[in-house]
Amino acid sequence: MTFGKGKSVFPAAKGLLDKDVDFPKGPEDTISALRWSPVANHLAAASWDGRVYIYDATDSTSTATIKGVTALTVGAPVLDCDFSKDGTLAAGAAADKKIHIMDLNSSQTMTLEGHTLPVRSVRFVDIPSANAPIIASGSWDKTVRYWDLRQPQPIGTLQLPERVYAMDAAGPLLIAATADSQLHFVNLHDNPLQLSKTAESPLKYQTTTVSVSADGTRWAVGGIDGRAAAQVADEKDKSLENLSFKCHRKASSTKKNQTNVYTVNAVCFSPAHKDVLATAGSDGSYSIWDVRSRSRLSTFPNVGAPVTAASFARDGMALAYAVGYDWAQGYQQNKADVERKIVVHLFKEAPK
Repeated sequence: MTFGKGKSVFPAAKGLLDKDVDFPKGPEDTISALRWSPVANHLAAASWDGRVYIYDATDSTSTATIKGVTALTVGAPVLDCDFSKDGTLAAGAAADKKIHIMDLNSSQTMTLEGHTLPVRSVRFVDIPSANAPIIASGSWDKTVRYWDLRQPQPIGTLQLPERVYAMDAAGPLLIAATADSQLHFVNLHDNPLQLSKTAESPLKYQTTTVSVSADGTRWAVGGIDGRAAAQVADEKDKSLENLSFKCHRKASSTKKNQTNVYTVNAVCFSPAHKDVLATAGSDGSYSIWDVRSRSRLSTFPNVGAPVTAASFARDGMALAYAVGYDWAQGYQQNKADVERKIVVHLFKEAPK
């Protein structure tokens, strides 16, 4: 196995699941996204059951000590979620074409309407010229729209050539991955309504997930072909040049010399270290990688079902991941008895 430019992967530490802690029972359907608050150990979970669940995981030593705080009821599948920069607002991107928002202090809610097809992604973004929280939303209607919460209509629209399948933003960088295997880059500190670059995805097949490092200097993607890639935002920096690698694959137990390939459902950078990346897949596993040294830091045993979402805590000391149905076999196989849960893995020290 190689990890970018033909270099061998260093032997990875074998992680253990015995210290992983289940969250209290909550979502009743597939968990599509997880996001930690940037200011507290609070976790948002977007679910196909039509809700965004908010948890207080300040004490995550046991299931009993993790508290369910509230739930934003949307009434349609929620495909993504995010917290505002001060942690007081939670937003959900929904299949009803709307962005749903809750003030976590007052429990008041509001909706933003303007998209003409389901909203796939939502992020609170850093735009220095704005004097209010700004939301960016990516939709299957082939647009990224920007919202000032003091106004009911979008304050700007970025037209794209295809449907937005994944989007992330941090610091000055926003990246939208579209259905035509293109990646669209925006410099939020320069001109949020203009693409700074469009490039072919480094993945051969459909991109499913995008992550931007906390400082906006790194980005990573994962796809349906059990492969991920990481690059730097500064094209002059060649440290991650041509870095793509196989992951979430395993040898077939029934056919000789055949490898089963699984979708990468999540890539996420650690806020504590811009070179530490987690991947999670439909094979039921997650791994931690150091993209700078092109090595896998640790790999964890199969959890028994697809890992549909993952997110690092703000200090890098915890990784939350969701276990459940991944829709790979259609809605017919989404049975009521399929286990759906959120789990947190606690690190003794932040990976670096």
